[in-house]
Amino acid sequence: MSTQVLVIEDDAQIRENLAEMLSLHGYEVDTAINGREGISQAMLRPPQLILCDIMMPEVDGYQVLDVIRNNQLTATTPFIFLTAKTENADLRRGMAQGADDYLTKPFTLDNLLSSINSRLQREALRKAELKAQLDNYRHNLASVSVHESNTALTGILGFSSLLVDQHQHFTGDEIATMAHMIKVCGLRLKRSLDNIQLMDSLQHMEPANPTYLFYTSGTCQITQSMVNSCMEAIALRQDRRIDYRLEIEDAPLDLSAESLSTCLTELLDNACKFSAPDQCVTVQGSVQANQYSLTITNQGQPFPAGGLARIGAYTQFDRYQYEQQGFGIGLSITQRMLDLNQGSFTIDSPAPGLTVVVVRLPVHTGRA
Repeated sequence: MSTQVLVIEDDAQIRENLAEMLSLHGYEVDTAINGREGISQAMLRPPQLILCDIMMPEVDGYQVLDVIRNNQLTATTPFIFLTAKTENADLRRGMAQGADDYLTKPFTLDNLLSSINSRLQREALRKAELKAQLDNYRHNLASVSVHESNTALTGILGFSSLLVDQHQHFTGDEIATMAHMIKVCGLRLKRSLDNIQLMDSLQHMEPANPTYLFYTSGTCQITQSMVNSCMEAIALRQDRRIDYRLEIEDAPLDLSAESLSTCLTELLDNACKFSAPDQCVTVQGSVQANQYSLTITNQGQPFPAGGLARIGAYTQFDRYQYEQQGFGIGLSITQRMLDLNQGSFTIDSPAPGLTVVVVRLPVHTGRA
C-alpha cells in the first residue's frame, strides 16, 4: 500500500512538481493550495507525512503545525517544513513547535526523498516500539488478572463447596472459619475489581471530565485513628496479624477524605504485603513547612532500584521471584491521585530489604 503524503504549498508550480515527483516514486499524494485547506484535508484524510510551506497567506505553516500537533488524529504525523527562510530563529521556532525537519528551497530530489524516508522510518520505529509496549501491557494484564481472579475464586469455590457438600461433618467453629475465608477472598476480589475501575477513571481524567472535581477538591483531617482503621482493614483483608507502629500528627489536608484513604490504603497495603512476618511496619506523619510528610517504612521484599520511574498499570516488580497479590496498579493509582492533588511520593531502599516511602501532601491553610 502506497504511503500517503500531503503537500501544502501555495505556489502552484512547486506544488505540482512535488506531487509529480513523489507520485513517480510510488507515493500517494494529496495537495492543498493553502494552510486552511491543508488543515481540512489532514483532518478528513489523515496522511502519513506532511510537507508544508511556511510563508502562506491567512494561515501560515506555523499555524498549520500547531493545529496538526494538537489533534489526536495527526499529533504524531511526520511534518517537514518547506521554506526559503534560513534564519536560525525561524528554524528553532518550527522545531520547538514539533516540526521533524526543514528543507530549504531550492532543494534537490535526493534531499527531499532522503528526508521523507528518514522521517517515515523513524515513525515506523516509534510505532513498532509502541506496539511492543502494548503487547507487553496486554500480556501483563492477562497474566496478572487471570492469576489474581483465579486465586480469589479458588478460595471462594473451594470453601463454599465444602460447606455445601460436607457441612454436616464440620463444627460450628470450623464453619465460621470457612465463612471467614470466603469473606476474605471476596474482599480481595472486590478490591481488585474496584481498583481496575478506579485506574480506568484516573487514566482518562481531564479538567473537562465531570468527575475531575470529585478527585481534585475537598479537604480532610489526617488522624492517628484514621491510619489505624486503615491498617486494621488491611489486616482483615490480608488475613494476617500485622505488627505496626504509628506516630501521626493530626493535621488538615487539601485533598478529600476519599482521595487520602485511597492513597493510604494502597501504600500501607504494599508495606504490609511485602514486609517479613516478624517485622514491624512504621508510619510517621508530621507537618513540615506547608506540607504534610508521611513516612512508611517496612522490612522485607526490596523495592527495585529505579522502580519508581517504571511504575505503570498492571506492573508487578520481580513477579517471577516473589508470589504477589493484586493487579499491580496500586502505585499507579497513588501516583495519579497525588498528581491530581499537588502531592508526591518517593520510594527508597537505603539498606537491603528496607523500603522507605515518603509521601508529601498539601496542608490546608484555610485560604481559598
